Amino acid sequence: MRKTYRYKDLEFPVADDEDVQFTVEFVSDGNMVQTVVNTPGDNDPEIDGEGTKLLGKGADLRGTQTICFSDAANPVPNEDHIRINFKINDKLLVEHSNEKSEEERPYIVLAIKFPTV
Repeated sequence: MRKTYRYKDLEFPVADDEDVQFTVEFVSDGNMVQTVVNTPGDNDPEIDGEGTKLLGKGADLRGTQTICFSDAANPVPNEDHIRINFKINDKLLVEHSNEKSEEERPYIVLAIKFPTV
């Protein structure tokens, strides 16, 4: 059974009219990841590998948690870690890091709230 790493109670204050950009950024070499972000409404962006997607305006993300689910791997034999930065509007939200000896194909789950500034 694959290990799941959960990051709960994450908050990122934003103004009502502010665009919220979510970024997946690799820190270690050789990472592969598929990320789906469950936002309120029907717009659930997906990121294949590294990249940035618009989640919506701050006002549209209030009320419920935004859940980010990533399925990660690192097949490079000489890389010992899986390290991934998750950012919002170019600011670090959380850095995930695990040794491959602990889990080679982790699931990473972020629970994010967007309170008003």
